[in-house]
Amino acid sequence: MPENPIINPVLRLLKDPVPQGVTGRGKDIKGIKQQTLDSKRTSLSKQLKNINTRNLENITFSGFTHLLAKMDDDALSPTWTPTDLFDSQAGCRLVSPAYEGFIIEIDRNKMPDLIKRIQSSTSVRDQVDISRISQIEIFDDSETLRGADFQTTWSAVESAGSVNIWLKPFKNINARKALAAKLKSLLQDNSYHLGHPQFDSPPSSDIMTYDPVEDLVKTYSIDGHAAFSLQITTQESFDRLISSGTVYRIEPAPKVSVSHKPGEGLEPSPKRISSNAPTVVIIDGGVNAQSYQHLEKMSILPLVGDIDANLNHGNKVASLVCHAHAWNKNRPLPELDCTFISAQVICKDTVPKTPNHRQLLRYLEDVAQKTASHSKVWNLSFNTVSSLTSPDEVSLLGHRLSKLARKYDILPIISAGNVNHNPKSKTLCPPADCEASLTISGRRFNMLTRKPGDKCAFSLKGPAPSGMKKPDLAWYSELRVLGGGQEVGTSFSTPLVSSLAAHTFANIKNARPDLVRALLINRAELLSHDNSLGWGTPWKDDQLPWHCPPGDITMAWSAELQPGYWYYWNEIPIPPELIADGKFVGTVVLTAVLEPLISDMVGVNYFSTRIQTALQAKSSKGKIISLAGPMREHKEKEETARSELSKWSPVRNHSKTHKGTGISGTTMRLNARVFARDLYQFDVSHHSELPKQKVSFVLTLRCPDGTESVYDSAVRALAADIESAVVNQEIQINV
Repeated sequence: MPENPIINPVLRLLKDPVPQGVTGRGKDIKGIKQQTLDSKRTSLSKQLKNINTRNLENITFSGFTHLLAKMDDDALSPTWTPTDLFDSQAGCRLVSPAYEGFIIEIDRNKMPDLIKRIQSSTSVRDQVDISRISQIEIFDDSETLRGADFQTTWSAVESAGSVNIWLKPFKNINARKALAAKLKSLLQDNSYHLGHPQFDSPPSSDIMTYDPVEDLVKTYSIDGHAAFSLQITTQESFDRLISSGTVYRIEPAPKVSVSHKPGEGLEPSPKRISSNAPTVVIIDGGVNAQSYQHLEKMSILPLVGDIDANLNHGNKVASLVCHAHAWNKNRPLPELDCTFISAQVICKDTVPKTPNHRQLLRYLEDVAQKTASHSKVWNLSFNTVSSLTSPDEVSLLGHRLSKLARKYDILPIISAGNVNHNPKSKTLCPPADCEASLTISGRRFNMLTRKPGDKCAFSLKGPAPSGMKKPDLAWYSELRVLGGGQEVGTSFSTPLVSSLAAHTFANIKNARPDLVRALLINRAELLSHDNSLGWGTPWKDDQLPWHCPPGDITMAWSAELQPGYWYYWNEIPIPPELIADGKFVGTVVLTAVLEPLISDMVGVNYFSTRIQTALQAKSSKGKIISLAGPMREHKEKEETARSELSKWSPVRNHSKTHKGTGISGTTMRLNARVFARDLYQFDVSHHSELPKQKVSFVLTLRCPDGTESVYDSAVRALAADIESAVVNQEIQINV
């Protein structure tokens, strides 16, 4: 621990927000694009007539098939979702967002009714929809392959050795049953394998009766959607799978793999680490180093055996999780020690048989059940050895890890991956696209400043799919590890964040994963996101995240917000140290992390809820202005807001430095709202039917000259509206 720790604890804001209702825009006659309505009636009805003449038997299940309705570029916002045209009267229902549009489930016999409706409907809401749809297509093999040719896709699948499959989503129960029966019959062929059986054994208690095909069919029949991993031995078998009409999406699924003077002198002794130190679950190649065995808090049956496991990598990662500072005396690092729990899942690169993604995820579910009460932090220093199949679609690993993390209140800390995983595009590899995680890249050590420097040339970069800003953070990737050798890679920067996160959990009252994420992001030094470094490094100069550095005041809290309302935390006092000559000076860092509603179809519209937030004050002219947070996301065109403002990212981190912004009064307010879209996926028609959404906030106010009195001023002004957010540390005011 630092010799002179800062004594000012991060504060918890106790104020209740004031909700204010919103009047929705809705569809009216002004929303009809009159200049295109007639031409759209003609073109769309013609497209449907052509579809109706085709033989759709192979992609029709119990009388139902899928259409793909693509929208105009200016009709991508939730306001223009075509729920009125594609309703039950036309034998339709929206199932899922898709590429620049929507998947429509339609009764094959109702196709003529839909054509007639497009040609002649007088309903204003129908006409709004018709005028904003660019085209309607049948969802066939070409859509399954996302426009790629068959041979290219097969080559990618063959190279990966495994493939992740999403089944077509159906709401109609009979259609689900028909698709499930067709799939089950297909998978009876010996050329299809749902993974090597040896990896379906521990830790499951039902291994003697477990049948992966039956489990898949049952899941799909209940939920109407499912994804699974599959080994396919021949091109002919792959062709039969695609031609079956059962597949919505294909993702080549290569095996997961690990990546590759910071310190000197004698090796540090793990014996000095207290057994009461916070615990990190290490999902890696296992830990068998005898010197670290006493630090393992509990033993879990491995997924892969010792002979095949990459124990060399697991041991190195464990040494950094437990005490990276001791191995790297020449690097400024927090002196934080940890214990660990090892989940042995990663094989050596030379091993011929490895678990597929389904088997890995099934095992991790069991790990979560066993360890969630012991640790909330998972270290995952591995990635798939290829890029994301699509820059817009989240991977199966990323999606399922997010759901697992949300279910068990776990914070995954995941490496972004190294260039040898993806040398072509150099963008991050799954599961680094997990929305519920902190994704970590690497950076160099600046010898002159003795602080974090430029990006590491070996690290992969962002962005991530669906508008996510990743990586989240970065730290040193060149470090000394167990054995005394020097290694470079995101495998080794990731444990630095894992140990810091574990201690943050231990020190913050009622800590939730998203609150810890928000606090660490808020503590990073960059004022804007960088695709190589994220928001930077969450530690410097012995300043631990749960303490306020001199000249700072930080408040961290969680809230539950009902979608469709503006919420205001009013009358937050502005410390006098941040006002000079009637103007606001200093830096504001406002971080908000939403636990979002997400789509199981993991497409472009992955996130169905989003958070918008700002710190506001009144200008010298009496108008509301933002001290941090643009508040433009709901005003800009959807395409612009997505590309320039990352509108649907669940993490908002707004930083702004003020050298003299004119304000009136001595208070400010925090404003936040949760927006929703694509609710038909969840059998919900209006945002009022949604439960309250969980949001974690961290607000930091920083004096331009580091004036230490700002903390005491804020505490006095906030009085009963705050408490210490730190365990066993109360607020003290210097008098």
